[in-house]
Amino acid sequence: MFAAWTLLLTAVIITAEFSFEKVDYLNGKHLIVATADLNPYMYIYHDSNGTIQHADGIVHEMMLWLTRKYNFTFNYVEPPDGYFGAFVNGKWNGMVAMAIRMEVDLIATQLTTTYARSKVIDFTTSFSKDPMSAVIPAPKEDNFMSAIVKPFQPGVWALIIFSMFSGTTVTWILMKLIDKYMPEHYNGGISNLQFWENFMYYFGIISSQAGRSMPSVGPLGHAVRIIAAAWCLPSVVFIYLYSGCLTSFITIPKLYPLIESLDDLATSADLKLTILKDTVFETMILEATSGGFKMLGDSLRENPKNRLSKDYLEPETFLNKALTGRFAMVEQKSFLEYVLNLAFKTYGKCEVTLMKQEIVTSLDSMAVQKCSPYLAQIDQGFLTMAALGLQDYWEKRFLKKSKCEGNFDKGIAKPRLNLANLLSVFLLLVAGMSISFFVFLIENFRFFYNKRRVKKPVNH
Repeated sequence: MFAAWTLLLTAVIITAEFSFEKVDYLNGKHLIVATADLNPYMYIYHDSNGTIQHADGIVHEMMLWLTRKYNFTFNYVEPPDGYFGAFVNGKWNGMVAMAIRMEVDLIATQLTTTYARSKVIDFTTSFSKDPMSAVIPAPKEDNFMSAIVKPFQPGVWALIIFSMFSGTTVTWILMKLIDKYMPEHYNGGISNLQFWENFMYYFGIISSQAGRSMPSVGPLGHAVRIIAAAWCLPSVVFIYLYSGCLTSFITIPKLYPLIESLDDLATSADLKLTILKDTVFETMILEATSGGFKMLGDSLRENPKNRLSKDYLEPETFLNKALTGRFAMVEQKSFLEYVLNLAFKTYGKCEVTLMKQEIVTSLDSMAVQKCSPYLAQIDQGFLTMAALGLQDYWEKRFLKKSKCEGNFDKGIAKPRLNLANLLSVFLLLVAGMSISFFVFLIENFRFFYNKRRVKKPVNH
C-alpha cells in the first residue's frame, strides 16, 4: 500500500511539473511595468518631454533577462505621485495603488517586502537584502587650538600643577626654617629664600629646561634634596608621556563620528533625523510607542520639514540636502553608497559618510497583482538567475562601495605639519610675550613712580 501511494504521489508531482513547464503565461505578452528611479537598482533617463527614454541598473538587467527567457515585451511607467506605496489616510498610494487598481502588471524596482503590502499585492522571490543606514556629516579633525593640553585630562593637569606648587612650598618653608633657626648651617644664598626662585626650579624640570641647580641649603638640607629628587623622578614620566601623546595627537589625529547608532541619534543635540515620506521605515518610527524609535518619531512630528518628498530620491537633491544642514538622512544603504560616491566624485573629498550601525535589513522584491498568473514564472526566473550567478554579477557591476565609508576609524599620518597643527603652540608663545610685556610695563611704572616719590622735596 505504501509503495502504491509513493508511486501515485510521484506521478502527481511529475504531472504538475510537466503542466507548469507547458503553461507559459508570459509568452507573447506585453506588460505594463511600474518602476521608480532608485540608484543603483534602477536608473531612469527621460527625454526633454519627461518621457522615459531608457533605463539601466540591476532591476533593468533582470527585466531584460526575463524578456529573453519568456519571450515577452514591456514598457515602463512611473507612479504619478512618485511614491513606492504606503497606506496613507485610509488608502494606498504609489506603485502599490497602481497594482491594486490593475493599472500595471508588474512592479519592478527595489520594493521592500512588508506584511501590510503583502495583503494587497503578491511579492516575487526576493532578490536582495539591503539594510537601512543613514548619511551623516563626516567627522572633522579635532580643534588644534587646544593641542598642547590634549595629552592629559584636566584632572591630571590639576594634579601636576598642585604637586609642583606643593613641592615648591615645602622646599621654600624648609629653607626658611633652616635659615631662621640654624643660620650657621645654611649656605643656600638669598635667592633660594624666594618662593618663585624655588618654583622656577620645579618648572624647569617638568619643562625639560636645563640651567637651574637643585636648591642647596648646606649639610643639614637632606630633606630638601629628597623632595627635589622625588619631583624629578615622576617628571621624567610626565615628560615622555606628554611628548609621545602630543606627537600622536598632532600627526595622526583621531576622527570620531558624530553618531554611531540610532540610539545616539535619538539623544543627539547635533543631528536631526531626516527621512523620505511614506516609506516603510518612516511608518515604523511614527508608529513606535517606546524607546529610541518613539523619540525619533517625536522628532519628526516636531520637525515635519524633515519628512522629505519624493523629489529627494534624486541623488543630487538628496546630497545637497545632506550637505546643507546637520542631518542624519535615512535610506537604503545601496542608495546611500551611491550618494557617497557622487559626493566624492563631485568634491574630491569625503564631506559625508555612513552611520556605523545598520538599522534594519529589508527583503527587496518585485511585485504583481494579487493572484497574478505571471508570479510563478517570474519566481522561477529569479531562481534561475541566482543559480547562474547573474545577480551577483550585476551587483558587483552596479554596487560600488564608497571610499567615504568606514575610513574614519583610523587617522592618517601627516608627512608635514601645517600651521593649524601647531596653532596652539604659537598662541601660547604670543600669550607669554604679551604677559611679559604687560609685566614689564607695570614694573617700570612702579620703578619710576617710586623714584619720583624719593626725589620729591620735603617741606619743613
